[in-house]
Amino acid sequence: MKFFWQKSKSEPTPAAVPSSSATPTPYIATKGTDSGITASDNADDYTYNVVGESFQHDHLVQLVMNHKAVETGSIFTSATLKLQSDNAFDPYAVMVIVEGLQVGYIAKSHSENMTKKIKSLGTQELEVPAHLGWDTDNPQPYIGVQLMLGDLDPSS
Repeated sequence: MKFFWQKSKSEPTPAAVPSSSATPTPYIATKGTDSGITASDNADDYTYNVVGESFQHDHLVQLVMNHKAVETGSIFTSATLKLQSDNAFDPYAVMVIVEGLQVGYIAKSHSENMTKKIKSLGTQELEVPAHLGWDTDNPQPYIGVQLMLGDLDPSS
């Protein structure tokens, strides 16, 4: 049985895309209120780890397939942080949604602080830069989601 993650020996590996040295363009949110964060194509700039991705593996795999990014190990996109006050486990829950698919949550230990920051912007949802990453050498990799939150980081 061959997993879709397994590399075909006949397929060429895509060339690495160099990081742009040009001034980054400010990130413009398309939902909710503009986060004011400048997006980056450098994975090291995405420092906040989303939790609960293992419960959303099918959604993450779908995103990878939609982007035809199995071989790249990385997708730079945006995520919507959406307040979920009716969550039975955490009244301050903040869902993380990428391209219409739930991919996880802000950690419960940070959710109250993040909820306050989002509400202070006068909205119930906020769009921020996101990075999905995985190990291309693993036939069934864990797909991680990291966010670039800047001053919105609830752990600071």
